[in-house]
Amino acid sequence: MQSAPAAKTPDDGIVTLPVTERRRIIDLVIRYGAAAVVLWTVLLGISLWWNVGHQQATTFELALNTARSAFNKDLAYRRWASGHGGVYVEPTEKTPPSPWMSHLPDRDLTASDGRLLTLMNPAYMLREMMADYGDDYGIKGRIVGIVYLNPNNEADPWEAEAIRQFSAGRIPEKLEIAALDGHPHLRLIKPFLMEESCQKCHGHLGFPNGSVRGAVGVSVPMAPYLEVEHQAIRALTVSHGGFWLVGVAGIGLIGRRSARRLTEKALSDEETRLAAHVFRNALEATLITDPKGRILRINPMFTELTGYEEAEVIGGNPRIIRSNHHDADFYAEMWQAIYRDGRWQGEIWNRRKDGQVFVAWESIVAVYDEAGAVRYFIGSFSDITEQVEAQRHILRLAHYDVLTDLPNRVLFQDRLERAVVHALRHDRQAALLFLDLDGFKKVNDTMGHRAGDELLKEVAVRLRGCVRMTDTIARLGGDEFTVILDEISAAGDAALVAEKILAALQTPIAIDGREVFIGTSIGISLFPVDGRSGDELLKHADTAMYQAKAAGKGRFNFYSAEMTKREEHRLELEMALRQALEEGQFLVHYQPKKNIAANRVSGFEALVRWQHPRLGMISPLDFIPLAEEMHQVDRIDLFVMRQACLQGRIWLDQGHDVTMAVNLSGVNFSGDDLPDQVRRVLDETGFPADHLELEITESFVIDLAVDQREVLQRLRALGVTLAIDDFGTGYSSLSYLKRLPVNTLKIDRSFVRDIARDSRDMMLVSSIIGIAHSLGLKVVAEGIEDLDQMSILAAQECDEIQGYLIAKPMPADLAGLFLNGMHASDAVVS
Repeated sequence: MQSAPAAKTPDDGIVTLPVTERRRIIDLVIRYGAAAVVLWTVLLGISLWWNVGHQQATTFELALNTARSAFNKDLAYRRWASGHGGVYVEPTEKTPPSPWMSHLPDRDLTASDGRLLTLMNPAYMLREMMADYGDDYGIKGRIVGIVYLNPNNEADPWEAEAIRQFSAGRIPEKLEIAALDGHPHLRLIKPFLMEESCQKCHGHLGFPNGSVRGAVGVSVPMAPYLEVEHQAIRALTVSHGGFWLVGVAGIGLIGRRSARRLTEKALSDEETRLAAHVFRNALEATLITDPKGRILRINPMFTELTGYEEAEVIGGNPRIIRSNHHDADFYAEMWQAIYRDGRWQGEIWNRRKDGQVFVAWESIVAVYDEAGAVRYFIGSFSDITEQVEAQRHILRLAHYDVLTDLPNRVLFQDRLERAVVHALRHDRQAALLFLDLDGFKKVNDTMGHRAGDELLKEVAVRLRGCVRMTDTIARLGGDEFTVILDEISAAGDAALVAEKILAALQTPIAIDGREVFIGTSIGISLFPVDGRSGDELLKHADTAMYQAKAAGKGRFNFYSAEMTKREEHRLELEMALRQALEEGQFLVHYQPKKNIAANRVSGFEALVRWQHPRLGMISPLDFIPLAEEMHQVDRIDLFVMRQACLQGRIWLDQGHDVTMAVNLSGVNFSGDDLPDQVRRVLDETGFPADHLELEITESFVIDLAVDQREVLQRLRALGVTLAIDDFGTGYSSLSYLKRLPVNTLKIDRSFVRDIARDSRDMMLVSSIIGIAHSLGLKVVAEGIEDLDQMSILAAQECDEIQGYLIAKPMPADLAGLFLNGMHASDAVVS
């Protein structure tokens, strides 16, 4: 193999995972997804807990700062007031003279204006101010002590304990959140130290300067701060909940994507395993190479088919199995196809390790990478040697005479046409010799068919010795032979060959110890003098042969100028043919077909007859070809079809289940209106479509164009059946049988004629029946004239027979009587 870039044509397949593998992937994704959700929940829970704690700490810190700020203001006011020795105010109900400062001589005094003033100490003023501040702003404060003058300054237990701790020097301040008046408050208390400015009012209590005199306490309501805290916590809870949902959704998406990726990977692994399994267990030998043609892998079938083990070919080149059967052009065309299409498929000859050559059907495919460059070449092939040999054998049976190994009528027709084309291209002449043995029937009758076969074989050998390698000898059937002389210079060359043949066949032939004397009569037609087509040359050579026999046998005769007379007759027929349809000169006769298995008449073939008022009954062999040339045959076929359908409808109404077969000329397929014409005839006559069988000759079928095949498909779509007439007489590869929508094969009478006397004919007919039945086709044998033929065909499971043994073609009234008689006979038998 070699590298060969081409268009990328990937083939996508569908690989499914086992249910257990799918469940494993789903369980894996669920487990990891659940773990991720739990982890995400824990992380967000920790975050929420920390943020809530931080918010609570912030709330407490804000309240504490407020309490400290209030305390500092109170302390600053007290120091200011005590530093000024107090404040004198007019005594009122709210500010009466303090009984606890009665020991001060200057507690009361009279102002210059005569007003009476009393001294208010800082502690009293601070207590009053704290009371007002608490009423206005909710922040309460007071001065307390263990030793006090005013009972209002008595410390509660918590405050008393704080003062003792202050006195002991253990703490600088004390905090507490407690319910006051049913609402939470932050209580802050700090020590109240004795200063010089305080001695005026409290010196008699005995507290030295710097000692803990008492304490100042502040109570801040927590409700506003707790409200803010609750709102913040709600916001944190909602935000964390949102984050949790987003995270869970993300985990779900990631899980889904992970499941898809795991599934894709599992599918890829499954495809890899499947590909490896297919590669190992493929029924075709397979090898993989790199772009340079080095073998990378082979499968076991490669070893089985070629004999090479893996170690012998890995790293090598596929040329190791090349047989050298093909030339360089073959491989150049092969790689050109791979360059163009990215693949090649075809028949190739390879060689095994032991040197044996075999025929393989091989496929080579280029595999590309993402950049479009060739990554690998994959070649696979199978041994089709037996199929090729079988096909060749079938083709040889179809194109060569089994008895003499000479070309048969099918191959003869092809060779004759090629000889005509060759002579025309090179401006040369060609000759056709038509031979009919003289005395062959007598040998068959007296010595038996085996002797006749031996005689024909020897005739073939002697004919080969009379011609060049480039000439063609063919056996058309029976004792009829032809010789095609390709590229002769003059008519004398054909005469010289004819004389050699006459001389060769005049020599006695030894058969079973007896000398047999035969001769031959030869008719010669020349191209282009006697015809410009193979059919014309054959026709004229056949005529000349009969002239030679009529002249006394054992001689040859060139086609004569009598052709002019025939042309005059042809012109006369042509003129008469133009009036025949309008004047109703055509008749339809019906020849019955018999179903062998059911032993009953299964149908009729409608055959046209021309009853001319002056020329009498004219054979279809004379006017059908003329009608085709004149483009009148389609009208004749349509007339026959309409008459056959009308008559068939009558017989169906009488209770006879019969089909009607109608011959169609190839001229009918020149246009695309044939299916519409057939449909109109069926509609007009009321004849069921499945009872109408249209027959076309094999010689026409093998040359069908694409549009003509479409016409056949449309006919088949109407419900009618299609039959190939004269099967075996055309040059066919049998492949058309599977391409065309045919239902029936009609074996030509030339194969049936000697079936009871010639084992080769019997084998050939048996092969045709077997092939047809294997393709689901019905088989009808024509030309049945004796019971031996019918018995053999019945043994070969032929479906229907037709011939003079059953009945000759007859007018409709006689056919009706025949049908009724057969029906009555069947009824009696049953």
